[in-house]
Amino acid sequence: MFRLREKLKYMALGSLLILAGFILGNMDSDTDAQSESERIGELTVRELTVLEDITVIGDNGNRRVVISWDEDGGRVTCFDSEEIRAAGLSISENGGLVAVVGREGGGASLSVDEEGGGVSIFPADGKTGGAGLGIMGGDGVAFTIDRFGEYRSLGQ
Repeated sequence: MFRLREKLKYMALGSLLILAGFILGNMDSDTDAQSESERIGELTVRELTVLEDITVIGDNGNRRVVISWDEDGGRVTCFDSEEIRAAGLSISENGGLVAVVGREGGGASLSVDEEGGGVSIFPADGKTGGAGLGIMGGDGVAFTIDRFGEYRSLGQ
């Protein structure tokens, strides 16, 4: 009986040493649970912590949505099926911006910052013109830019 008790003590001590070695050996490096991507049909998550940007890829392999952030703030950018930027939402300490852009570059934006905010409409790339309505320094302002690039303020 004495020899069995002694053997069990050595086995327990050996098991503790193996467990301690395993834990200490994995403390200084991350362990990947899965090395390749996997297609999941449906996923329900109650809490998720993501340390890098999130990119949603469409069936054709192109980016459709990118959620990113850095020390200045965060952004959500949406793309059309050919990976051309179509809409965006950004936020920082100073305010935020919502923008919608057409395929040829024209679009509209809504912005807010510490001075006020505004709504602007702009034509397709390479063409001059646009209009806006906003608040700057506590005063309301409306403006237009004609096709020749001339700025006209309608009030300030």
